[in-house]
Amino acid sequence: MEAGTTPQRINVARALPIDGALLGDALLRLRRDAAGAPLRWNLGDRGSVEVDVNFVSAPEWHTAVRVWDTGGLALATCTLEITTTVDRVTVQLSVDHPLLPWWTERIARLLDLVQAALDELAEELLWHASRAAV
Repeated sequence: MEAGTTPQRINVARALPIDGALLGDALLRLRRDAAGAPLRWNLGDRGSVEVDVNFVSAPEWHTAVRVWDTGGLALATCTLEITTTVDRVTVQLSVDHPLLPWWTERIARLLDLVQAALDELAEELLWHASRAAV
C-alpha cells in the first residue's frame, strides 16, 4: 500500500434463512441474553469482537461493532446493518474508516477477523430466531 492511499472498503455479508417478521423478536432475545452489556466473543487467534446490542431501526437495523487484534490493542470500529425481506435476513458488517495504521498494514487479517465476527453473530441470530418461533 502506498502512503496517502486509503484501503478499499471492507464489507462482509451473509444471508440468513430467517423470516423477516421474526427479526424483531430475535434481536430482543439477543439483547436480553446480553443483560445490558455488549456481546463479546474471543475468536481465538483472529482476535475478539464486541457487539452493541442496542440496535436502532431506520428502516434497517444498525448497531456498532468493535474488533480487536489478538493482543487487544489494535481497535477497528465497524457498522452492522441488518436488512429484511419476507423470507430472508441479510447481515452486513462494514469496517469504518479511517483505520489505524496497524490495521492498514494487515488488511487480510482484518478481513478474516471481520468475517469471523459476522459468522459468530449470524449463528447467534439463527439460534434466537429459532427460539422466537417457539
